[in-house]
Amino acid sequence: MGFDVLEPRSIEEVTSLLSQYGEEARILAGGQSLLLMIRSALLKPRVLLSLGQLDRLAQITVTSHGNLSVGALATHREVSTSPLVRERAAMLVEAATRVGSTPVRNLGTIGGNLCHNEMGSDPPPVLLALEAQVECISIRGKREIPVSEFTTNYFETCIEPDEILVGIEIPPLPAGGQGVYVKHVNRSGDLAMVGVAAWLKLKSGICEELRLALGGVGPIPFRASQVEQLVEHKPFDDSLIEEAAAAAADMSDPISDAHASADYRRKMVRVMVKRALHAAVNKAQRSP
Repeated sequence: MGFDVLEPRSIEEVTSLLSQYGEEARILAGGQSLLLMIRSALLKPRVLLSLGQLDRLAQITVTSHGNLSVGALATHREVSTSPLVRERAAMLVEAATRVGSTPVRNLGTIGGNLCHNEMGSDPPPVLLALEAQVECISIRGKREIPVSEFTTNYFETCIEPDEILVGIEIPPLPAGGQGVYVKHVNRSGDLAMVGVAAWLKLKSGICEELRLALGGVGPIPFRASQVEQLVEHKPFDDSLIEEAAAAAADMSDPISDAHASADYRRKMVRVMVKRALHAAVNKAQRSP
């Protein structure tokens, strides 16, 4: 099936074209997932809107409100090498460095990764733990959507056919916390069979705050809120970590596929949550 490729030169032109073509249009950013789906005949668009002319959507900056702003066209490599991201959201650097292969990191974009919403993607759990939000624009106006509400099901998000995701904003983290991202894979570069993002703040060995997000073990990445409540204001020792890991496994709803059974994935949730929490504790103890 043939399709036209258009190169809009402004966001306004993009939203106008999306309004005109609706479901028949697809956004082309890095193209790492989209072109594969077209080649496999899973998608048959009439028009591709290439964003190659919109350089400003690749910028990584700090807003006037002190939030870290990551443009939707920032590649995983640009995210992983950004001093601003390392300073303000080091967990996201850890996730970006674990995405796919070198070519995928060089071409794939963080906005495309979120919109594709493939199970086991690395950035979404971290963005959940960072309490990030996305900005979507259409001719109807702008929407700011928490990442926790953006993904809705396997390969599905709440973005409308006439909208484009233009950026991600991450608020400043509270002082004194430490975050990590770990993943379990069969081979380097694979999607996470289990991905765990953990941000932990301790004071005198007591858990003041835990943010725990899981990927690869349900239809969408999710915050393990029950686990967070379980550990709050308690001594963060090995016993509590074991209890938290077991609770996280109970919250998971993994699938069975060619890579692993649901039961195996659930067991690995327990292993990887313990690993992430121990790593966060070690970081917290080393930090000044």
